[in-house]
Amino acid sequence: MKKLFSKYHRHYTFDLDKPKSLIVGYISQQKEKKRSFLDKLTSFSIDFSEVSFTGTDTIEINVRPTNLQPFRANGRIRIEIISGLDRIGTRLQAEIIPYYKTNIYGIYFIIFFLAFLTLLGLIISTIKFTILWALLSWLTFTMIIHLLLLKSRSQLKGNLEDLVLELKRKATANKA
Repeated sequence: MKKLFSKYHRHYTFDLDKPKSLIVGYISQQKEKKRSFLDKLTSFSIDFSEVSFTGTDTIEINVRPTNLQPFRANGRIRIEIISGLDRIGTRLQAEIIPYYKTNIYGIYFIIFFLAFLTLLGLIISTIKFTILWALLSWLTFTMIIHLLLLKSRSQLKGNLEDLVLELKRKATANKA
């Protein structure tokens, strides 16, 4: 099942004209900054408290819906920070994963439930309406999962682009 969902992953590459140490320093500074309740309601899509350093050159952003933002993306953004050869520029190689392992377990549960209902429905009655109902429910389930993953991937891409724009904006502000 994991291979089936791997087709929803997307890879992106961004080049910044800022040294790697400044990028890591800025992200660390924003991560340590205390945010008030009103800051959490702002329109900036990246909450730096969700950013974690998984290695010296890798960060991971875990994005989940909250009570205040229930239609927010659900997934992870992994970013590998690579220094340029000239030590002036930096390359960000990002991977968007629009689901979590727990989401896959939830899908397994729904598949089991739908299979049980389909089997129960076919045991009780084998008329055309029962078969049509089973096919339509499976088709609806598949379509909803597909659309949710596409929506989540699109929102995560927007979050990634916002982060890159924020890093570029801070890069020009630090130069001046």
